[in-house]
Amino acid sequence: MPILDHVYTAESATIPVVRVHAGSATFDIATLDEALSFALANPHPGGDYDGLIRRLESAANDDDVIEAGNAFLWWAEANNIVAGPVRC
Repeated sequence: MPILDHVYTAESATIPVVRVHAGSATFDIATLDEALSFALANPHPGGDYDGLIRRLESAANDDDVIEAGNAFLWWAEANNIVAGPVRC
């Protein structure tokens, strides 16, 4: 049985922060769990929504996390819900 160096969970997998809006509310999305919760609560037809959900749910390594984070950003851009840059 292999020993895993790191087990990814949606809660622990951080992504570059994406600021999005839903109605008048603005959210800073920083993890795959937050991205998945937002996408499920705010489905939009633009972009590959089903593919986005699959990527967010199945990220299992560094490359998957990067791909899922990029997919969320692209989906948000395709649906014009990116609310602007995140200020640190």
